[in-house]
Parts: sequence; C-alpha cells; structure tokens
Amino acid sequence: MLRTSKSLFGRRAALGFAGAAVLLAGLPAAPASAAEIKVSYPVSGTSMVKKTGSALELGPGTLAATVTTKPGGGDVKGVLNLPPAHASFAVAGLIPVQATVTVLPTGPATGEIKQGVLTSRAEFDLKLSDIWVGGIFPIPVGGECKTEQPVSVDLKSEGAFTVFGGGAVAGSYTIPDFENCTIFAPILSPLISGPDNTIKLTLGKPTPIP
Repeated sequence: MLRTSKSLFGRRAALGFAGAAVLLAGLPAAPASAAEIKVSYPVSGTSMVKKTGSALELGPGTLAATVTTKPGGGDVKGVLNLPPAHASFAVAGLIPVQATVTVLPTGPATGEIKQGVLTSRAEFDLKLSDIWVGGIFPIPVGGECKTEQPVSVDLKSEGAFTVFGGGAVAGSYTIPDFENCTIFAPILSPLISGPDNTIKLTLGKPTPIP
C-alpha cells in the first residue's frame, strides 16, 4: 500500500512510512445515528532518521480515509499510498550510500477523533532495494530485504485539523532490525535500525470518495 519516492536515510514508512497515518480532527458533534464520511487526502511530509541523521522527503501520495461518526467525534480508518523513495546517507560521514525504500502497510491505519484531537496508528514493513555504495558498487540484498517485524507509527494532530480541510500530524517510531538481506542484514541493521525517528505529514484539502 505504501510506496515512497525520495529518501529515507537522506530524502525518504515508513513509514510509512508509514504509514502511516490517518488524521482527521475537528468533527462537529455527531448525530444520534452513526454516519460514514469518505474522503481522499493529498499527502506529503518529512521523516528524520536518527541513526543516519538525514531527512526523508515523503510523497506526494494519498490517504483514502473513512470516518465513522459517534457522539463527540469519530473512528477513523484509512489506507496511505506513497511512491517509492530514493534514500541517500553517508556511512561514518564519508562513504555515500543510496537505496530505494518502500513502505508496505500490513493493514489499514486506524485512529479516533476525540474532543477535537485525532490520534492514530499505522503499521508497515520497511523494504530496502537497489542499494549502492559510492554510486559504483551494488549491494545484492535480494528482493525480500525488509524489517523483521512491522514498523508502528503513532501520530497525533498538530494545530487546526478538520475532516474537510486537512492539516498536519506528527509522531515518532522505531525502525526494527532487517532480515532476508542475503549476508548484509548484520551490516544494514546497525546503520539504520533504532528508536526516536520522527515523522510529520501534511494532509491537504480532500476530495470526496463516492
């Protein structure tokens, strides 16, 4: 569901990512009976990967969301789609590395709007491919090099956010170790995996989903 295009360790989950990430706040008081609101948001954002010290540009992508209203707010479920990202970072501050990063959601992002604030969680696998060192030497990691368990991203709305206007959401996440990377997982994990990575997404004005 989630693919990224720009850079994870430099410019792009993680998501995804991640993720991602459904955010809809500022619902009016719900009617006695529940109703569904379906909209699609344009999405872009930035993630900071702590281990590499690099910023990852996310998107442009989309978030297809359904809000089920209830007294005082609503429940949210959505699917985030991002193009693949081209990451770049330096090992030991000297050796440049480039890679393609893909966020693969393991399920829909879910959340709740309560008292004008939206909180949500998205989970996805983070996949690495097309890794090059110095732009010259390819690293053959195979086609299934990804995190050994899903990345979980918790997000919360920042400032004004409305269902029909969009807004910003932010959070933090941990990148698990990698597996199925031929002989290179023990090298990639120490370079990338770890806690305290941050993400901020901006959801633009949505269009209705019939």
